[in-house]
Amino acid sequence: MMPMRTTSVALEQREAPTPVVETRRSIRLTKVQTLIVVASMLVTAAIAAALALTNPPIFETSRSILVLSGANPNDNEVLTRALESLLTSKGLAAEVKRRGDLPQSIDQISAMISASRKPESAFMDVVVSNPDKVVSEQVSAQVIPALSGVFESAQQDLPVESRITGPIFQEVFARPLQSTSTFPLWFAILFGLLLGGLVPFLFFVIRNLRQPVVESSQDVTDAIDLPILAKVAPLSARGANPQDTIAGVVSAIERLSLNEPVHRLVLVGSDEGVNRAEIALALACMVARSFGQPVALIDADLDNGILTSMLGASDSAGLAECLAGQLDAEASLAPLSQLRVPAVVEPMRPPDGMVRFLGVGVDTSRNVLKMRSSFHRVLEALAGRYVVIVNGPTIPGPVPTAQVLSLADATLMVVTEGVTTLTDAQAAGDTLRSFSSGASGIIVLRQ
Repeated sequence: MMPMRTTSVALEQREAPTPVVETRRSIRLTKVQTLIVVASMLVTAAIAAALALTNPPIFETSRSILVLSGANPNDNEVLTRALESLLTSKGLAAEVKRRGDLPQSIDQISAMISASRKPESAFMDVVVSNPDKVVSEQVSAQVIPALSGVFESAQQDLPVESRITGPIFQEVFARPLQSTSTFPLWFAILFGLLLGGLVPFLFFVIRNLRQPVVESSQDVTDAIDLPILAKVAPLSARGANPQDTIAGVVSAIERLSLNEPVHRLVLVGSDEGVNRAEIALALACMVARSFGQPVALIDADLDNGILTSMLGASDSAGLAECLAGQLDAEASLAPLSQLRVPAVVEPMRPPDGMVRFLGVGVDTSRNVLKMRSSFHRVLEALAGRYVVIVNGPTIPGPVPTAQVLSLADATLMVVTEGVTTLTDAQAAGDTLRSFSSGASGIIVLRQ
């Protein structure tokens, strides 16, 4: 079986990889974070609106009184302020409770009573608010008599010449004014929007300041110090064309390898690689379909096994058993037709038998360390028969990566904007430069 020569045939005159130049942007929310903030705002506003609508109305009983001390205006202002303070005191609430024989506590009654007046005005409104209309009326009926009793009892021990003369206050209207008030719906919605947006916004801002994520190509270049070969959308992104994405990746491989044929291609990343697994699968299908080369797709991410789970092969023996010497690698390859191919890759499905898959296996925890010494045996068993595409592990990570990277003809590191942190990207770049023996480059997935 001929090795893959996508580069030697189609790209004999390729130029060296040219980094993508992009102006560095300031730290801001990513698209995903912005969507989360907006969703939080809408949900919180909806909850606040629902609570406002279900909140029972408040019944208000208002009585208007006019303060007349019979003295000069300055004395009248002092007296009015004193009465205003007395109305909201717990002492008056205790008198109201005693006179009306009310079951409510003094604190509850005090919270119901409020007084309002304009500055320097002798006109005052005494409002009693309560969700129960009867309670509001009962308390309001006792406020004025209680106020009169408290004021008169305070002057009983004073000499006649020291007492305040004339009518102290009188009720303006014969009957109290009754009304209902509800919590403003607009305020509930506004409060929900502000609260629901502010909390996640501050959380993401603090998180981005402490653990900034990759936001631009300049961030990738600064953190990893490897050429950016392509900037494409994830296969499952809304409005994305998966075949265009894979065409961009294939073009990146051609630019990366120049005139050298690629027999073993490894894809790695610094975070959990759902998008990376989809790209590895689609890339295997595209190579087999477009170049007529049989492809062996290997999931070497023993710690996560995302590609294996994606294809529904989690219960089948695979790479772990091959590393332990229990199975032959070529005999363990499963045709793609026997697996569950995601819908996003289905249009690129090659003819039967052109792509074969080797999953992570079952006993990954016991055999994970054997990758350091045995992975080359798996590749040797497939050499000359297949183009090998490896969905590599997360780097740096618990799975040994030196063997995987050192045996690759070309290595692609997949970085996701708004997801990959700069710290993880820098650590992954250091690992890649330390162990990779072939050409290396970066594929940036834009969100």
